[in-house]
Amino acid sequence: MAVKLKSNFRVESKISALYTGGKVHLSTNGLHLFCVHGASINILDTSTGKVVHTIKEEDCDDVTSFAVTPDDKFLVVAHRNLLLKQWDWQEERCVRTWKAIHVGPIVSMAFDPTSTLLATGSSDSTIKLWDIVQQYCTHNLKGSQGVVSVVEFHPESGKLLLFSTSDDCKIRVWDLSTSRCKAILESHYSGVTSMAFTEDGMTMFSSGRDNIVTVWNLETYQATKTIPVYEPLESVIVPPSDVDCSKIGISGNGSFFITAGSQGLLKVWDASTAKCVFTQQRQLPDLPQPEGQSEGKGHDQQMGSHINQAMFCGALGVLAVVTYDHNILLFSVKDFELNKQFVGYNDEILDLCFMGENDTHIAVATNSEQLRVFELSSLSCQILPGHTDIVLALKVFKNGLMLASSSKDNTVRLWCMEPTTGSVYCVAIGKGHTHSVGALTTARLSNKFFVSGSEDCTIKIWDIPSTLPTQKGSIPAQIHGRFTERAHEKDINSVAISPNDKLLATGSQDRTAKLWHLEKETSLGSFRGHRRGIWCVQFSPVDQALATSSADGSIKIWALSDFSCVKTFEGHDASVLKVLFLSRGMQLVSCGSDGLLKLWTIKTNECVKTFDEHSQKVWALAANRGQDLVVSGGGDSNILVWKDVTELELEEEMEKEEDQIEKEQELSNLLHDKKYLKAIGLAITLNQPFRVLTIMKNILDEPGGEQKLERTMKKMRQDQIESVLGFCKHWNTNSKHCHTAQTVIAIILRQVTPDDLLTFPSMQQTLEGLIPYTERHFERMNRLLQQAMFVEYTWQCMRRATAPVDDSLVLKSSMGETSASFVIDTEPTVVTGNITDRLKLGQRSTDAEESSEDDEEDDDDEDDVEDDLEDAEMEEDSLKGLMSGEDNDESNDQGERSQRGQSLPGVREAGESSEEDDEEASMEKDSSSSDDDNDDGGHREEELITPEKTKKVKPKKKTQQEMISSPKTTSLSSVKHKASPKLTPKLLRSKKRKSEMADSIGSDGTADVDESDHDEDDGIAIRTRSKDTKKIKTKTPRKSPGAGKKRTVKTPSSIGKSAKKAKIAGLSTSLRS
Repeated sequence: MAVKLKSNFRVESKISALYTGGKVHLSTNGLHLFCVHGASINILDTSTGKVVHTIKEEDCDDVTSFAVTPDDKFLVVAHRNLLLKQWDWQEERCVRTWKAIHVGPIVSMAFDPTSTLLATGSSDSTIKLWDIVQQYCTHNLKGSQGVVSVVEFHPESGKLLLFSTSDDCKIRVWDLSTSRCKAILESHYSGVTSMAFTEDGMTMFSSGRDNIVTVWNLETYQATKTIPVYEPLESVIVPPSDVDCSKIGISGNGSFFITAGSQGLLKVWDASTAKCVFTQQRQLPDLPQPEGQSEGKGHDQQMGSHINQAMFCGALGVLAVVTYDHNILLFSVKDFELNKQFVGYNDEILDLCFMGENDTHIAVATNSEQLRVFELSSLSCQILPGHTDIVLALKVFKNGLMLASSSKDNTVRLWCMEPTTGSVYCVAIGKGHTHSVGALTTARLSNKFFVSGSEDCTIKIWDIPSTLPTQKGSIPAQIHGRFTERAHEKDINSVAISPNDKLLATGSQDRTAKLWHLEKETSLGSFRGHRRGIWCVQFSPVDQALATSSADGSIKIWALSDFSCVKTFEGHDASVLKVLFLSRGMQLVSCGSDGLLKLWTIKTNECVKTFDEHSQKVWALAANRGQDLVVSGGGDSNILVWKDVTELELEEEMEKEEDQIEKEQELSNLLHDKKYLKAIGLAITLNQPFRVLTIMKNILDEPGGEQKLERTMKKMRQDQIESVLGFCKHWNTNSKHCHTAQTVIAIILRQVTPDDLLTFPSMQQTLEGLIPYTERHFERMNRLLQQAMFVEYTWQCMRRATAPVDDSLVLKSSMGETSASFVIDTEPTVVTGNITDRLKLGQRSTDAEESSEDDEEDDDDEDDVEDDLEDAEMEEDSLKGLMSGEDNDESNDQGERSQRGQSLPGVREAGESSEEDDEEASMEKDSSSSDDDNDDGGHREEELITPEKTKKVKPKKKTQQEMISSPKTTSLSSVKHKASPKLTPKLLRSKKRKSEMADSIGSDGTADVDESDHDEDDGIAIRTRSKDTKKIKTKTPRKSPGAGKKRTVKTPSSIGKSAKKAKIAGLSTSLRS
């Protein structure tokens, strides 16, 4: 069967700090335990030991004290910044916050029996009382000296008495009715730590660190008896009278009290006889006593658990004890037997391992001399005293019921677990090392021996005796080392035994690892290659290979045959402290000082996964026998249990794929059946915005699609509408989908009120994403509309030469204006195919054509001037008629354009002419010829002929006399109205030149230079295009005042033209005169 490689682990459970020091309170009903944890209050369920509530507010200082009302309803917390906060702790809701009037931090707090008055004692030597119902300060009591450490109300609410103690070792009795100190009780010579009252309220017991308990008569306020207890006390408790406590020596109606102090034991005293009637038994009676010590002194050292606080809970019938190492223990008040214990703070985790037949427990070595065993199911803990110094290493044997531990006390210990109860006890002790023992390993196939490594640079092989104590409470056996060898030059950090129990590997701070033969007890060789000390060595479970991790941040795998390095893994940023083999030697898991856990695949030499859950260095790492659970612990005091979720993730992924396929099929069926509402809802559930877009586009493509979409969206839920709005935000960013998005948004805005839209949690983000792109789309549509209007305007300017427009073809545009639709003229009258093919709108002529046309233009100009000299006399009368006729035509054309609303500057019809345009046309010709000589790609001219759009007018027949008197006019009109002759560019330029010369001669025979008369073209529109890299050159008209200045160089052709024009002007003048 192939081994499946692991790909991921997930934190299944976490054991973290519950209590970091300070006050602990047990609720009246005994169901909850209140503990201080830094700036928060943790509330534990006493039945399970798990935190059920955490009272904390952001940006708050550490908690200095707290108090719970006797009815367990409210919790008042005092912080270091002198703020008091009242909490409804069951709902984790802060009811009220107010500023304490104290100058110093609040040290002690207490409620009266009515849960109304709260007393706070501060380090500023004052006591203040607060009415938490009316919310005001009722008393301000002054007179104490030093820190007020304890405040207690009298148990009878009718007696308004408050008792307080301070650094002056005196007990003050305050009468709240008068706000004055009623009595001062002096008996102690050290700080008073606790006060307890009898049920009748007539007697009070006070304890202190001066090793005495004083009995006070509250009627006379005098000390009736002083009882020496021979230890500093932290708490004194009066046992209940309704509970049978005969097992602890309480009988009859005598006055008894219970003390808890530095010895870590609960003791019962008879106040009448001043004797101790019962002392709690040792928790581990089997611990050996150090030599040279008496029974009592050895007894005190074995517990070594100074009690900081003790309290009684009548509902549970238990005594809650808080030790100096932050452990909370619950003892039965009847016999002082341990019921439960909670580990409040683990400190730094140094090592751990699985324990039990089925790996049901975890043994943990913390920065303490006590060993802790947690049950994974309930997280209940056993605290095992034994070592006299910090425990450094742990290792479990194959059966899981025997555990070996090593400590800084230079000893090793063996522990056994009872399979039925899970109780762990010490069975053997081994001595022999001269320094702390920091490395430990056990046999892999049997329970016959184990090996230890020490700071004294030696390794020891310990044989386990065949007979060991089998009952809890027996005296531990003594074991001795069979073999001792100095293995390295520096501290030994790790030892490991091969799967066949024949080889031993050691790793040291001297940067080397060594291989030993256990049977021959000799060294086989060394592994060298790490640059810094080696922290861990591990044998492969299947291959003849050894894995080592070092402080240089690398992991190396070595071949046992030739001691060569096979593979190196680098990925940690700091020291690699622990490494384990997984998946039958095919994978590695490592932890380091960087707080990371890494999963490696050996074959590919790559890191599969990195886990970052610890905040400090990870010292400990262990896996169970099935290797589906991995536990880690580090300097952050957290113990994490990791579960292999590789197969679970594969199953979840397969289920998701199957579910996805089913929903996709269902969605396709809904679309086929046109059930759009359900289809949109399903697509939203699948979080497929593009599918929702496709569905809405399909709806809009149908007849009446917008109405259908509106009816569909009207049936959608609010959460679905919110999702669709979020989808629209993304659709709107794409110009292809923005139209659908805007349609959907418009429908939503019509259906949902603004108030309802504001209730959407993500509405602000949606608007921030919609507004910028919507504005961009709006601007783009405006530009498109402008361009469309320009195209329509251009077409109206071009359609003059087409057939008459029928009124039925006139359409009304979206802007409210009437415009004619496009009409194809089937019988063109003026423009022939050659000219339309040659002179298209926006088409550029080639440079060769321009140069040839310019040459032809010069020749035509010379011929035209000679003809004009010969026929000047004959044209005089005809020119007058021609000018009058053109004026009439011009007025008719202008009237027609005004009727159509298309009279725009810059556009002329065929047959129109003006003096100004004639001059500009001639100048443009000169400019074109001169520019072409200087720049091949600069400016190009195209002569465009606008087709005539007006109705055809039949020319009038002329008499022979008229034809003779005006031959030029007749030829021009024939060219204008004949459809068959071809209008070549040369013929057009000739016609234009003759019209220009005719216009330049006035009625009096002089040339007209008034620029205001040049308004119209003769039907030939000239458009000049230029390249982007060239600027358009403008020429000053020849008749303008600046013409002479700009034209500094004249060509021979231009000189000849000027001379000929001057002759024409003189001849015209003489004729008119």
